[in-house]
Amino acid sequence: MYQTLDIGYNSVYSTKIEFNTQINEKMKGHEQRYPVWTYPKRTFTLSFEKNQSGRAALESFFEQAAGAAGKFYFKWDKEKGGNDEIYLCTFDADSLEQTVYDYGFSSAKLNLECIDNSPVETVSALDFYHKAECSFVTEFYTIIDKVFTARNERKSYWDAPKRSWTLKFDKTPEIRKKIEAFFIAKRGRFRSFDWTWDEAHGGDGKTYHVRFDEDTLNTDIYDYGFSELEIKIKEVFPNENPFYEVEKDEIIPRKLLRIELEGGSVYILDNETLESLNFDGEMYLGAPLSHGEIEKDDNSSVSKLSIELSNVGLSISGIIGQRGDVITDAPAVLTLVFLDVNTNTILPDYKRVLYAGHCNNLKLDYETASMDIETSLGGYELMAPVMKYRTSCQVRRFKDCRCKYSGSETSCDRTFERCKELGNQANFAGFPQMYNELVIKV
Repeated sequence: MYQTLDIGYNSVYSTKIEFNTQINEKMKGHEQRYPVWTYPKRTFTLSFEKNQSGRAALESFFEQAAGAAGKFYFKWDKEKGGNDEIYLCTFDADSLEQTVYDYGFSSAKLNLECIDNSPVETVSALDFYHKAECSFVTEFYTIIDKVFTARNERKSYWDAPKRSWTLKFDKTPEIRKKIEAFFIAKRGRFRSFDWTWDEAHGGDGKTYHVRFDEDTLNTDIYDYGFSELEIKIKEVFPNENPFYEVEKDEIIPRKLLRIELEGGSVYILDNETLESLNFDGEMYLGAPLSHGEIEKDDNSSVSKLSIELSNVGLSISGIIGQRGDVITDAPAVLTLVFLDVNTNTILPDYKRVLYAGHCNNLKLDYETASMDIETSLGGYELMAPVMKYRTSCQVRRFKDCRCKYSGSETSCDRTFERCKELGNQANFAGFPQMYNELVIKV
């Protein structure tokens, strides 16, 4: 059971919402955006001013949490501009720095980190009043010769300019929460939306297709929950086909790693703030996962994919310690699936095996577990069927998934007659009508 941080903090503090979006530039200024995280990371930066007993309580709580190693609950009080939600947090550092004054009084500042998976309020538009004073930029993207010469070739890569704005807000707790909800619903830089630059706010009255220009939203909160925040938005070129834009916003790829072990396998959902995801009846857990490119040796006898997993919680070391090195030579599969972000469910008809093989070259330290997934013969024995044009059955193994025989017999000579005896002729993988021997004279 986790303890609760119930030590009073100052009414002036800050909070940050952070997403992780990968943006790939496409032709003529179009974008392909990919959300790495499903839920945002939220950071509370709290200030404390304590007498000697309050300082001792803060130090004691920090020590019980073991710095950044432990987890604890934090309730974001509504009286201080919060939502009364309870978050499971960690400290972002292993040090508690304090300034000590006369009579043992002290001041300190702590950062609390958590995943904010709270339900999101639906907000239709970013139409809240902002200060007329704002930063406004119009930009082009020009390709220029890397070396300056008399020719000095130049070409505009975009057909039209893009505009960006930096807007400033002073808001009540209620309006600030709506802005935060809108930012979370758009997943930071991921989703685009329409925004009108109102003439009453110093604008031109036109509606632009924009997205947030940063994956973070920083807010300074003062007495009674009033706040100041700054938002950067940037114009984007909409997709010519609106259905593609909707599909891009709602269906996103995810990678799943399965390492098959007797006595309990390893199931990992790559780099996700989503706690778990069900696929083929197994629960994949969000955890750090990275991999390189597929490599082949000089004669293509072996191909391999290097992967790296987290070992901070000693999950891999624990398996080795309890069961021995069951990782080496264990089957492993890296699968690409597609996630519906509205329901956090996988589309059943869209999946692809990116790589499959057996684990080798396991290396462990306190932070990471690295290994290679290797496939012999460059994977050709998996990517192409081992078939020959013969009268005998070409299924490699009796009773396997291609043979499909499930009776009590234990042997088969691969002939069509034997397959008929077993009542399995529908799955016979040979050509019984062929000649056993055929001589062609030329």
